[in-house]
This record gives sequence, structure tokens and C-alpha cells, in this order.
Amino acid sequence: MDAAPRPLVAGGVAGVGLVGVVGALLAAAVFAGGGSTDDALSTVGVAAVVAFALALAMALRGTLTFPRLGRTELVAVGACAGLTLWAGGSIAWSIAGDRSWEWFDRGLVYLAFLALGLLVGASAGGLRRVAAVTALVLGAAVGWALLGVAIPRLFEDGDRIARLREPVGYWNALAVLAAAALAFGLWIARDARAWARVGGGLLAYGATVALLLTQSRAGVVGGAVVVGLWLLVSDERLADAARAVLVATPGLAVAAWAFTRPALVEDGALRADRVDDGRWFALFAVAGALVVAVVAWRAPVGRLVAEHGRLVRSTIVWLAALAAVVGVVGLVAAVGNPASWAGDQFSGGECANAPGRLTDLCANNRVAWWGDALDVAADHPIGGSGAGTFEIARRRYRDDATAVSEPHSVPLQLLSDTGLVGLALGLLAAGAGAIGARRGLRLVDPAERPAAVALACLVLAYAVHALVDYDLDFMAVTAPVLVALGVLLALGRGRSTRRADLPGLVALAAVGVGAVLALALPALADREVDRALTAADDRRAAAAADAADRARLLDPLSVAPLEALALAADVAGKEAVAVAWYEKATELQPENPDTWYELGLYHAIATGDQCAAYQALNHAYTLDPRSLRWSPGGVLDRARDAVNAGACE
Repeated sequence: MDAAPRPLVAGGVAGVGLVGVVGALLAAAVFAGGGSTDDALSTVGVAAVVAFALALAMALRGTLTFPRLGRTELVAVGACAGLTLWAGGSIAWSIAGDRSWEWFDRGLVYLAFLALGLLVGASAGGLRRVAAVTALVLGAAVGWALLGVAIPRLFEDGDRIARLREPVGYWNALAVLAAAALAFGLWIARDARAWARVGGGLLAYGATVALLLTQSRAGVVGGAVVVGLWLLVSDERLADAARAVLVATPGLAVAAWAFTRPALVEDGALRADRVDDGRWFALFAVAGALVVAVVAWRAPVGRLVAEHGRLVRSTIVWLAALAAVVGVVGLVAAVGNPASWAGDQFSGGECANAPGRLTDLCANNRVAWWGDALDVAADHPIGGSGAGTFEIARRRYRDDATAVSEPHSVPLQLLSDTGLVGLALGLLAAGAGAIGARRGLRLVDPAERPAAVALACLVLAYAVHALVDYDLDFMAVTAPVLVALGVLLALGRGRSTRRADLPGLVALAAVGVGAVLALALPALADREVDRALTAADDRRAAAAADAADRARLLDPLSVAPLEALALAADVAGKEAVAVAWYEKATELQPENPDTWYELGLYHAIATGDQCAAYQALNHAYTLDPRSLRWSPGGVLDRARDAVNAGACE
């Protein structure tokens, strides 16, 4: 009888291969994560789920090991899984079931990344390897973002929008990655090898420049918190502080120069100016990088601290004090009394997308969005309005026509979308995860602790930023954080092997296939809708109807296939059938003002039934009274005038 396969140890093919797969998935999430959309769920998401299923199968066959999680760690993982299941369950009462389905899919993908982190953390040598590949991914993201400053045409709207946002698609999300990259740079800069010190210094330098050029206030705070945590837990605190000063100072100088060039930091600059200043930025950035490289290569930081520790400490303290004094003096010179200025500056309105926003205390509409989230939660306290539905649910409460997909606060997003139950599960996951990660930092081998702290800094930067933004929507940010959290939860817990028989593996395969289908079906439905719309534009009614019907079968929770069927019927000259499909859309999502608006608009334009048009449009108005659709003399006013003239008699 063949002996059971033994788990591979450090350097084994399985463990190294798993880290390689995780690194590839993280790179795909950061560079092809689709921003805040669901576009990447059917590609990167499916790849993550398949990778986890294969890794789990290998672990169940004894090729990989499982971490022996304690109670706290099990609670953290269980709460994450519970939140995903609750989001999926919210489909039953959601005001937009298709959006809740997509959020359930997103949760499945995030669980796959978390589980992959757990398996990596349980493999010998996995901690340092995954920290290294994470540093590579963050470095690539920071480098690509800065390259877009030097060459604006690399990015869509790069000639028009100044704030750094690529490859993530959103400046504040990129700021989270840049803030975390500071810790990874300081970790690598500790290395005894010269090339590693240079690489670490360049990573921290690039992260400093990129973080400031995102013009993200919460990101800058997150960066300060990351550096603070790194120094707080460091066993080489003074040396790390010296390294941070040495690599950050050139970065601050380059960023400060960039802020003097309006073409680099203000939207709407002339393309010629942006291209010209981009060349100068490239020159100064490369010069700063050379300075950092030489300093990291040649500066004997360890010896200086050992021989002149008091001088190094006093120098750092004086530099910090000087920076604080210069900042205060500059603020007073610019605004006068800082206290009264702060009171005047804080507002709930929109901040100007300009460099001055870094010293502006306005909430950028967040106060209003948070209030909308609380209003939605008050009407749906237990289960929320359904996962992913805030954009629709807030319309009856908003005070203006500003469109926003999330309330820009993950806790309030959970509260409005999934109710008190979802918020409780989210807080439980965060609390247990924090305790478990802290325990992992205590249990890990001291030689590997700096790598673990770097991963913890990534989690911390995310946690701080998630309080005031919607990071949960971005796979590019959440996926690396969950991998890091999984690794931290597995640290120092020991390893175990478990065997599964053939029926168990078959059941695992069935679950994996189900998850892949759940991820793929909405995307396939969207493709069929696109085909239906194209066919309708070409006046091919039968082809449009066939494609729309396939879309409806693939995603029965979406109103898009129903509206495509209505369009196909209209092309075929079947107005009554088109009306029936529009009405079915209102039945599927009765609290969505868009479905009622489409029905009313069709009556107003196609059937000429102004009475039916008014009833549908007025219902849409009730659900969304602040919409820009309701312009004076518009379709609703005309339908109302017709009703007043006797259209319903």
C-alpha cells in the first residue's frame, strides 16, 4: 500500500507554487481588479476561487498543511463567511436583487483570498515569501502610478485629471496601497544585502511621492499611522527612524516641487504644460531615486546608530520639531488664527479637486452620505435594503441630485445595506481579526517578525481608511489585505494535515463549480444584454429577443434583460408586449425608481397613454424626488398637464 504523501517543507514545490499563485492573483487584482465595478469578478474572481479550490484539494490530500486556528481566529473567519452568506441571503428582501447577488459574489472572492492567506501562512517559509511578493506588487503599482505623471498619455484622462489613481482607478484606494508600501520598504531596507536595501529604500521613496500626489487626506493619515506602528513595534526603532528620514526626505522634496507645478496637481491643465512638466518630474524623480539608492547602498545606518545613537536621535527629534514649527508658521501665515480657520473650513460640502484639499477640512459630501445611510438603516434596521443597494436606496432621502454608489464608510455601508446583523458580523470580523493578528505577531519567530509587521501595516492602513471610504468595493485593495490577514491569523498556530476521501473531494468540486457559476452567470447575462441591444439597434427584433431571453435565464434578478426584451418588442412593433416587460421590471424591483421611470417614459413617448405615463413617472418621482430628470416642463410635467386636462377620464 502506498504511503500517504507528506507535506512539503520550506522550499517544497507545493508551498513555493502556492505563493507564486497568490502573487499572480494579487497582481491581477491590483492591475485588473476593475476599480469599484464588478467587471473582474468573472475573471480575477473566478481565478481566485479556482486557485483556492485546488489548494484546498491539495491540502485535503496531504500535500499542503492547514493552520491550527484558535477560537479567536475561527471567529474571525466565521464572521467573514457569515457576512458573505448574510449578503447573499439579503437577496430575499433586497430592493435590487441583482446587486445583492453581485455583492454575494464579491464576498465569495474575498473569502477565497482570505483562505489562500491562511494556507500560505501555514506553509513553511510562507510568511516571508508572501510578504516579498506583496512588496513586489505594491512596488509595481506605485511605479506605474508615478510613470503616469511623467507620461500622462499612459492613462485614460491622464491629460485631464491630475490626482494619481491608476492602476487601481481611484486615488484614495491607491493611497491605501502607497501607505502600506512605506512599511514594506522599511522592512526590506533592513536587509544586510546592498541590493535589497536599495530596493527597500526605493519602494519607500516612491510610496512617499505617490501617496502625496494622490492628494488623499485619509491616505496621508494612514501613512503616518503605518510608520508609527512600524516604529512602535520595531526592535531597531532608532535605525528604522533614521532610514525613514533618509528615504522620505528626497520623496518629500520631489512631491513638494510637484505641488508648485499646477499642470501636475490641478485638473484641466493644458496638455502641453502637463507633458512638459511631466518630463521635469521624471528628471527630478530619477534624481531623487539615485540619491536614495546611493544612501541606502552606502550609508552605514546600523553603525551610526550603534556609535552615535544620541546624536542620531537628537537630529531626528530636531528635524521633526523643525518640520512642525515650519508647518504651524506656514499655516498661521496663510490662514491667520488656525482655530477659527478650522471652524470655518469644516463643512459637509464638496471639496475642490485641487492641491489645497490636503489642508481643507471639508468632509467632501460625506456627512450628507452618512446621514443618508442612517436614514436607509432606520427604515430597514435588521437586514438593510439589500447588499450593494445604497445607490438606489438613498435616492428618496438625498437632498440633492449628487450620485454616489456607497456612503464612503464601510461600517455605514454594512449598516445601510445589510442592517444591524451585517454590521455586527462586520465588527465581529474586524475585532476578532485584529486580536488574532496581534496574537500572530507575538507568536511568530522573531526573525520573521518584521515581515509580519509589514503585512499588519497593510491591514492597519486599510482599517483606518475604511472608516471614511468605500474600500470594500475595490478588489485591488481588499484582496491583498485579506491575504495578509489570513497569513497573520495562521502565524505561530502550528500545522495539521487532514485527509479527505473521494466523496469529500467530489463535494468540494461541486461547491467550487457552484461558486464559479455564481460568479460567471451575471457576466454572461450582461454579454447577452449587450448583444440584444446591438441587435435592436440593427432592427433585428427576433435576434434581440432571443439574446435578451437568454440573459433573463442567466440572471433572473436583473431588470436589464426585461428592458432589453421590451426594446425588442418595440422594434417588432408590439407595444403591448413591450409595456408588459416594462411592468414586469417594476414588479421585480418595485423600489427602484429607474424601473418606473422607464415604464412611464415608454408610455409618454411610444404608447401616448399619458395617464399611465403619469402614474409610473409620479411613482418614480416619489422614490427619487431630487433627480435631475424632473426638469421644469419635462416629461413628468407634461404628463401631469395631460392628466389635469382629462387624460385619465
